[in-house]
Amino acid sequence: MRDQIRARLREGHSDGPRPGGAVWRRLSSLTPRAARLLLVLSILALAAVACTPQQVLEMKLTADLNKMRTEKGLQPLSPDPGLSAVARARAEDMAREGYFSHQPPDGCDFRCLLNKQGVPMAWAGEIISWNNAPLDRAVPMSIGMWRNSPTHYGIITGCQFTRMGTGAAITSDGRVYYVALFEGNSPTCPPQ
Repeated sequence: MRDQIRARLREGHSDGPRPGGAVWRRLSSLTPRAARLLLVLSILALAAVACTPQQVLEMKLTADLNKMRTEKGLQPLSPDPGLSAVARARAEDMAREGYFSHQPPDGCDFRCLLNKQGVPMAWAGEIISWNNAPLDRAVPMSIGMWRNSPTHYGIITGCQFTRMGTGAAITSDGRVYYVALFEGNSPTCPPQ
């Protein structure tokens, strides 16, 4: 049986790309930049197929917030599932209840929710936004507003933060609510 498989492979029979095959040769000849581009496009294609619009918005928000940080020479923040769960819960609550505030009607703000969920925190911050732009422009609109607000920009680029969570909620009338939570106690940050 083993000899038969080897013979078929020598004859060029295969179930997929293999070293020495035409597809493999084409892939291995890509420049590093082209290979990275192909990888990013493949990931985006998978994300578009496998994720809900809400998840796509959250991933884009995380990427754009980290881009703002790296533009300032700061390390990108690590996505944190606990922070993301609370951020999404906050966004969904605002969308469902029809309010826009750091102080929810029930009085349990993001710190209260983090404590209830057992998410550890040292320094923590929250930024919120909503808009009714088309989904392909909704994240850039919120990023632009936060970038132009000294208070929000200061939270996004806070050197003490090491983790981030993002949440989005889309209402039936097309409004998108965003929440980004930041947490950390970076030892490389000067005392505040």
